[in-house]
Amino acid sequence: MNQAILKGAFALACMLALPIASAVDVQRPDPNRYPAKGGTEYEQSIITIPLYASGKAEPVEILKLTAFMRLEREAPRTNGLGHRQVEFTIADWELIGHSNYLDADVTFKLSDVPVQPKSLVISLTEKADYPAMIVYSAIYDIYIGQKLVAKNRPGVAFAKNVFEVPPRNISVAFSKPFTVPVESLTSATAKKLVTSAGGVEFADGTCEDMSQIEKSVFDKGVEAIRAARAGSGAGTGSGMVDK
Repeated sequence: MNQAILKGAFALACMLALPIASAVDVQRPDPNRYPAKGGTEYEQSIITIPLYASGKAEPVEILKLTAFMRLEREAPRTNGLGHRQVEFTIADWELIGHSNYLDADVTFKLSDVPVQPKSLVISLTEKADYPAMIVYSAIYDIYIGQKLVAKNRPGVAFAKNVFEVPPRNISVAFSKPFTVPVESLTSATAKKLVTSAGGVEFADGTCEDMSQIEKSVFDKGVEAIRAARAGSGAGTGSGMVDK
């Protein structure tokens, strides 16, 4: 049987123990205003990143990663220009996806830095909380397989026309350009592909399908990703994208 099929089937089987994420019903007194108090949120989403070979107009692969995020949200306030805003901090962020082109799992994690930058939701008018704009900020590391290939990279993501917090049914755009180091690849086939292509880079991507999840689902997802990155998991990247 084809080795890639075996790998995908095995990874999917390993993920059967992970609960499927479902939206959590968040009851709010007024859906037209920001949540009145600060709090902790657990999120799951799908990150899509095209991989481009040097000088090519079409991607060699569309990489899909499952993302788990824990954020700490502050209480809303009105800024000096009269716009209401909510500041929050991304406290945990783990992503995993399997790249067939690189023949490895790709994972992201928050960097171990003293302070992560604050992120922001801000109303677009002085009259109401919504519509709003949201800006996510984080400092992160990238791994290919078990190898750290990028450290302490600052990243910003952006979305407009936000009508609820946490945001739903929107696309978040981000630019996290990154060139894959050939020496980071353990697969001889992948090394040959990337070398012959003159290099491969991660291009601008999107974040979609955001849903709020229970802490238990978040914890299990994060545990599985960290185990895969440490080499003690089953390489679960290809099985986690399906929500």
